[in-house]
Amino acid sequence: IELQPTDIPDLLDEVRDGVAPKLQECGAVLTVQCEAETLNLNAELWRSLLNNLIVNAANAYDAEAEEKPITLTVQDNTFSVSDRGRGIPKELQSRIFEPFYRVDKSRSKKQGGSGLGLALVKAIADAHGASIAVDSEPGKGTTVSVSLP
Repeated sequence: IELQPTDIPDLLDEVRDGVAPKLQECGAVLTVQCEAETLNLNAELWRSLLNNLIVNAANAYDAEAEEKPITLTVQDNTFSVSDRGRGIPKELQSRIFEPFYRVDKSRSKKQGGSGLGLALVKAIADAHGASIAVDSEPGKGTTVSVSLP
């Protein structure tokens, strides 16, 4: 893939605009915190990675949840997306990046997609030589962090 110096605040503005309809539809609110100016990455692919993480975070909430906060944080070379949704049991966390794998089998495709979003996130991260970390606890939420080398 072709990497280029990318203005991170501009990239995050594009991501925020791209996910706005989905967030509005499900009642989630995105907060962005950025401490990085420029990073070397493929902006189109990274935009897709962030879109998938944010949409996944929005889908992590039960429909009746009163508040649905999502936080996108960029610090140094690490991008983190956090929610306070259902969370993922420890024993299932290693599988979430498998194609078509879905933690909650009861959610229909209409509600939660096809199970390819996190597989795509992993493929994009791998193509950039980035590492992924998942911190999740059932009932408390999930943070997925992707760190560029």
